[in-house]
Amino acid sequence: MKSEIIISKEKNQVIKICNSPKMFKKELYIYKKKLPYTPRLLDNDGKNTLMLEYIDGIPIMDLEQPNFAKITGLMVNLHSLESKGSKCICHFDNNPKNYLFSNGKYYMLDFSEWVYDFPETDLIHFLLFWASTYNFNKFKDVFELVVNTYRSKRMINPLEWELMIPEIISRFDSRRKEFGKKQTHPDISKNREMLKNII
Repeated sequence: MKSEIIISKEKNQVIKICNSPKMFKKELYIYKKKLPYTPRLLDNDGKNTLMLEYIDGIPIMDLEQPNFAKITGLMVNLHSLESKGSKCICHFDNNPKNYLFSNGKYYMLDFSEWVYDFPETDLIHFLLFWASTYNFNKFKDVFELVVNTYRSKRMINPLEWELMIPEIISRFDSRRKEFGKKQTHPDISKNREMLKNII
């Protein structure tokens, strides 16, 4: 069951009623950090309800040409917040609907599933959405841009990447099936093969 979302554009706010105390605490933990790329936390009831700034933006999947370097920068910043050993804060639900573009800025939303994990988790999961959407040449450009941008700021471990790919693809496909999304792009297999070839 998803959280209940109540949008009030005239008040410039979003009420998010979380479906569990755990989800509420996860969301509150991130929004209390006052990150420049998340909606501002306006208030909370300490139990299950958050009041957030309303971002009047466009989901990045609806943009003609998302700026993947800037979007990757959001992940770099998130992953740099805290670490536990070689694991860091990962968004975990990298559906493009959780990224908005508004007034020249990119935002991340919905931190109800964040976990401490290897950063490669977020990168692979994010790229799988575009591997399901773009043709081979376009995906190749996105893949290389995301990986190179991330590597200019933080390390990517090729072994972790290689070991994680099968599990993340399996999770991605099962969630897509659960939500009735079909993998129909003719280049999806080629794109996924390329995704495995990180060095």
